[in-house]
Amino acid sequence: MAEVVVSDVRKNFGRIEVLKGVSVTVADGEMLVILGPSGCGKSTLLRCIAGLETVTAGEIRIGGRRVNELEPMHRDIAMVFQNYALYPHMSVYDNMAYGLRNRGTARPEIARRVQEAARILGLEGLLERKPRQLSGGQRQRVAMGRAIVREPAAFLFDEPLSNLDAKLRVQMRHEIRLLQERLGTTGIYVTHDQVEAMTLGDRLIVLNAGVVEQIGTPLDVYWRPASAFVATFIGSPAMNLLRSRVAADGAAVLLDGGRLPLRPARPDLAGSDVELGIRPEHLQPGAAEGGVLAGRVAWIEALGADTLAHLELTGGTSLCARLNGTLAVRPGEMLSMSVAEENVHLFRPGDGRRL
Repeated sequence: MAEVVVSDVRKNFGRIEVLKGVSVTVADGEMLVILGPSGCGKSTLLRCIAGLETVTAGEIRIGGRRVNELEPMHRDIAMVFQNYALYPHMSVYDNMAYGLRNRGTARPEIARRVQEAARILGLEGLLERKPRQLSGGQRQRVAMGRAIVREPAAFLFDEPLSNLDAKLRVQMRHEIRLLQERLGTTGIYVTHDQVEAMTLGDRLIVLNAGVVEQIGTPLDVYWRPASAFVATFIGSPAMNLLRSRVAADGAAVLLDGGRLPLRPARPDLAGSDVELGIRPEHLQPGAAEGGVLAGRVAWIEALGADTLAHLELTGGTSLCARLNGTLAVRPGEMLSMSVAEENVHLFRPGDGRRL
C-alpha cells in the first residue's frame, strides 16, 4: 500500500499538449477514479503513473519515492487492462503466476499467492483452463488475479469493464469495489462511465481536454459541480443549462418561461447574464411558492419507473424533466415545473465556472 502523488504533470505528443498540469494526491488505500470523455487524457495520465509513458514535465511519487525515471516493473504497481492481456496458450494458473516467475519468486510462494487470489476471486476450479474456455467475466477475474498476486503498492485499472455486457459490468464493479476494500490497496481507476465512477470511487478527478475540472467525492461532484462541464457530464440525463439573467435586486433568476427565486439573494450578480443549471430529477410537476417554469411537452421517453419529459419553454428553450413513471404526460400539453432553491446552480457564461 502506498500514497500516490501526481504533481503538475504535463504530457506532450509532439506539439499536442495532452495533460496540462495535473496534480492530485491519492491517499494510501483510497480508490481514485479518473473520469472524463474520450480524448480528455485520462488513460494517458494512468499510463504516465504506470511508467508506460514518460512525462514531459512534473513529478510522480509512489510511496514517497520519485518514479519518473523508473521502468514500470520497478514502480511496484499492477495494471488491469481493458482487453485482459492474457496469454492464450497458458492456463489460468500460469497466467497468474507468470509475473512472479519472471521476478524469481520461489515456487511455494507462487503457489500460495495464486491459490489465495483464486480463492478470493472464485477461480479455484478454473486454474487449469485456457482463456478461450472462459467467459468475459472470468477472464477479467484472471486479469485481476494476476495483479493481486504481485501484492503491489497500487492497482491501476484502465477501463477494465468496457468489453463486458451491461449486467456483467454491474456485477464486476461491485466485485472490484469489495476486492479493493478487502485488500486495502491504493487504486486508480480510469473510466468514461459515470455510473462506474460514482459507485467505485472514494474520490473522482474529472478531466476535460487535459485539465482538471474538479476533484471531490462522488456526492460533492454531483451536488456542487465546479463547472458547467462537470454539471453536464455527471448525471443522466445531463443537467439542463438555460441562459438566464439575475434580477436587478439579485433575488431571482429570470428566463423564458418563468422566474426562480434565489435564496440567499445574490446582489453581487444583480443584472448579470448567467447559465442556470437544473438537474432533470430535481424538477417537480406543479407550482411552488415563489417560482415556477412552464412549458409545452414536445416529446416523452417512457422508461417504466421514470418518464423523461422534454419541454419547450417560451422562446424555444428546451428543458428535460425526470418524472415518476406513473404520471400521465402527453405531448402537446402544458406543464408547470418547480424546483427547490438548493437545487439551483449558477455558472458563468464563457468559461462555465460555478458562481
